Amino acid sequence: MMLNSYVPNAFRRYAIAALAIAMTTPLAAIVFEFGVGAGLAQAGHDFLVSPFGLAAMAAPLGITGLVAGLGYRHDRLARQIRSERAVTEQLRQAAYHDSLTGLRNRHALGEDAERILACQTGKSAPSALLLFDLDRFKYINDTMGHAAGDLVLKFLATRLQARCGAGQRIYRLGGDEFVLFWEGAPDKASISAFCEGLTHCVFQPVESDAGPIDTAGSIGIAVRDGDTSTLSELLKRADLALYHAKTRSRSNYSFFTATMDCDQRKRLEMESAMREGIANGAFHLDYQPVVKVSTLSVSGFSGRLRWTRCDEGDLAQQDFLPMAETSGLIVPLGKWMLQRALIDAAGWTEKTSVTLPVSAVQLRDPEFASSVIDALDAAGFEPGRLVLDVAPDAAPDATRGEANPVLGTLERLRDKGVKISVSEFAASIAGLSMARAFPVDRVRLDLGGIKTIAGAQRMEQMLTLFLQLASTVETPVTLTGIDTQDDLKSACAAGADEVEGTFAGTRFCPAQASEFAACVDSAIRTDPEELDLRKAG
Repeated sequence: MMLNSYVPNAFRRYAIAALAIAMTTPLAAIVFEFGVGAGLAQAGHDFLVSPFGLAAMAAPLGITGLVAGLGYRHDRLARQIRSERAVTEQLRQAAYHDSLTGLRNRHALGEDAERILACQTGKSAPSALLLFDLDRFKYINDTMGHAAGDLVLKFLATRLQARCGAGQRIYRLGGDEFVLFWEGAPDKASISAFCEGLTHCVFQPVESDAGPIDTAGSIGIAVRDGDTSTLSELLKRADLALYHAKTRSRSNYSFFTATMDCDQRKRLEMESAMREGIANGAFHLDYQPVVKVSTLSVSGFSGRLRWTRCDEGDLAQQDFLPMAETSGLIVPLGKWMLQRALIDAAGWTEKTSVTLPVSAVQLRDPEFASSVIDALDAAGFEPGRLVLDVAPDAAPDATRGEANPVLGTLERLRDKGVKISVSEFAASIAGLSMARAFPVDRVRLDLGGIKTIAGAQRMEQMLTLFLQLASTVETPVTLTGIDTQDDLKSACAAGADEVEGTFAGTRFCPAQASEFAACVDSAIRTDPEELDLRKAG
């Protein structure tokens, strides 16, 4: 053992041992000579010089060589075995771990979950699977580069590992998808509290060379019950819960419920039908007049999408646009809507604008600005007549660095002459102040939202307050949701610049919109009580 400690090389250990053996014979002869006397020593000397004695002397040397050779062979085999073990360990590490984050991967999750689920009995606490990803990972990759995306994933993995306790294992499935497998998970209240901690401690900004990168995540939770016995079933349920969580506010989580499976089937059917509808011309654009308050003349039309389905009739855009955004179909649908609107508006008077909604998904597309400019050039349409209405969730906050690409898109469109409006800021006074934080030409306020906040008695005071705030930041206002003559009089009294709503009648097809605009312009009024737009149309 001492020799192993001081001489770790096996070949050297064997050589030393052999050398010790070889020295045994001459040492023994010397001891014999001094011990037995001169007479017997002479006899021993005669034996040593004889052929048999020489052979006896040579034998230890041969043994030395043999033992040293065995040591060399043993050392070579030991090195080879260590090398093969190192290669095997590297291959195992690569097979069971993610190369970027160092977390265990999908293959390891499959083996671990199979073993754990097989060992669980009815009396043991159930396992839970938490599936989560970043809400804006593709946006980070597309706008800031893959290096920034990798940095975010590494930080996310480190933070998740720091939050894990007993029975919790973190895995990376790929991309921005991570799984936390919780063996012996407690009740739903405890799982909810854990998820709250994740949203507050894990999904925090990541510092990079380009500045802080904002992160937010959604979590889908599936708890094992009597119907789920495999990992694939748990993953499917967690994925459905994750989709549900993404339809809610940022950094949210959701538990799987039985209704989600049915909703998923309906959603997939609707998505397939929408894809076919885009190809088969099942979508149509209707237009609602936008009236200038100072002259009560038509200043433009707001486009509203309609989907005609054989089994359900016409669907309004609020019934299918949210699904189009989550599925990504809003991109091809938005391109079709823009092209259709430019063709329709080409037949209107030159001063009439067309307003179209724009989602966050479209604005985050790096090619969006180019596609709008190309469509304007192809149609020969005056850019100043196009108004893109940005949804509240797409409006960037200029104080955060990651919004720069969206700001660049809006600036490029405004440089071309396209007008930008922001809708539905009536939910808070802060909304109007944000209108100056990025390029905007107009704010659209919903009168119905103001009525809900203020009530019937204080509605006019609240409306005046909003319009005064808009005037302070020098932002014109289009007041939407004007459905009655009383609404119109309130809007005019409060000083709205433009109004839009069903007070002018139902929505029009392109030909009706052109006729309506011409009819109203030929009979301009300045008193709202003198104007009945329904009769004019």
